[in-house]
Amino acid sequence: MNQTDRLSSTPIIRLFEKTDADAVSALVLGIQNDEFNLGLSICDQADLTDIESYYLHSNGIFLVAENDRSDIVGTIGLLRLRSDLGVMKKFFVAAPYRGKTHGIAQALYQAFLNFAQSEGIHQIVLDTPSAATRSHGFYRSVGFVQIERGELPVMYDFPERDTLFFKLDL
Repeated sequence: MNQTDRLSSTPIIRLFEKTDADAVSALVLGIQNDEFNLGLSICDQADLTDIESYYLHSNGIFLVAENDRSDIVGTIGLLRLRSDLGVMKKFFVAAPYRGKTHGIAQALYQAFLNFAQSEGIHQIVLDTPSAATRSHGFYRSVGFVQIERGELPVMYDFPERDTLFFKLDL
């Protein structure tokens, strides 16, 4: 049995804490740069430098997923830009924990969606690198539809790159 096989059948999904900041940054930057070669730094992403202010203090949420050793293996954030609209940000799962057998992405997304619905959010938008094709498949499978940049109902900051946009009406 390898290390990832020991992940409990129910992933631990919890709110971000300040002590998670370094692990979250390492996970996000690792995936962005090692897998997708985006060449991004923490300086390119203001939300990573102050997750509490960016997400939690604006009536949004930032969740992390832990494995059985309390390592952070997934993240998802909801940036609240209007009372009825949120932006899905920083939805990442470490490579060894991807797929239906682990259930990390689905558990993170479900907790995210439950929060959005309980807060009266009626639409969610997101931006994603065009190279993240596996992510696109997940988004489509849960009801997101691809839109053009000009169709975004609100403008927000994101790292400029070859980007696709999606929206979900709740």
